Amino acid sequence: MTFGQRFKELRLEKGLTQQGLAEDFNKIYGHTFSKPSISQYENGKRTPENEALKNFASYFNVSIDYLLGVSDIRNNDVNIEKQDLKRDLLTEINKFFSDKNIKRDEKDRLYKELTKMYFDSL
Repeated sequence: MTFGQRFKELRLEKGLTQQGLAEDFNKIYGHTFSKPSISQYENGKRTPENEALKNFASYFNVSIDYLLGVSDIRNNDVNIEKQDLKRDLLTEINKFFSDKNIKRDEKDRLYKELTKMYFDSL
């Protein structure tokens, strides 16, 4: 399978039009792709630069090798490690907020920090 075929397959799995993909991806990663760019990728007329390629792999939650059509393994160990890290982080945050020995103002401070990080990332 070629990059273009795989790219289109992943876009369709997300239920996105070419325009929808460009808009959503640009909003998340700060790129300026257009519908024609996405079309060129899908038709094999163009391949993204390395940074965009990494971002597309992250966006679709697949390895770069899978995205390029080199491998049929969707996720690599890095993606699995990220999922494990996310699970562990949420577990620890839950323990912190559930701990009766931690004062309310400490919990409020962490909540505010997490909220700020979230909104800063948008």
